Amino acid sequence: MLTTQFDEVGGTGVGIAIKDLITGNIPYGAEMQVRLPAGGYATYKYIEEAYDETIDDFIPGWADGLENLATSSLVPGATFWFKVSTPCTATIAGQILADASKTVTVNAGISSMIGNAYPVPVNPNDLEWANLSYGDTLQVRLDAGGYDTYKYIEEAYDESIDDFVPGWADGLENLVATVVLNPGRGAWIKPAKAVSVTWESPL
Repeated sequence: MLTTQFDEVGGTGVGIAIKDLITGNIPYGAEMQVRLPAGGYATYKYIEEAYDETIDDFIPGWADGLENLATSSLVPGATFWFKVSTPCTATIAGQILADASKTVTVNAGISSMIGNAYPVPVNPNDLEWANLSYGDTLQVRLDAGGYDTYKYIEEAYDESIDDFVPGWADGLENLVATVVLNPGRGAWIKPAKAVSVTWESPL
């Protein structure tokens, strides 16, 4: 599960075209699966002969289901599955979003992928959330597979003040005090109500 945290160079927040998003020694057959707001995925494959309408020819690249070069864009903060059959180096490059902050809203009752719109590590308790419900969960993908799961609860133990406060907590109901959302990594959230989260620029 990867997150793009860059805009195209000289861009205005619309993101990077999928055909240009990931570079490196990408093997043919690699897949990107982009979560849709209503559920399900849009799938793109890296193939040897993707049709490029701009030159009326076929080139290696990321293609949609019709094997046309994928020209739609992913905005900073967009999270997706990246699947390969053999290890490779994947590079996402661009410029940091010019906006001072970016707010993302996710639908109620649907598992949604979220990620920081900026390339900095963050603690979920340092983010600005709106409309969270007690019991909402956040699952952070681990490098080796699997997830760390955090729950938004009414009484999370905050060791720094030796008291209980509302917030994101670990399995022992301790307030998350360290960074758990690292650059390039995404997370799942399934809120009871529609929720928004605001990411702040490091600039």
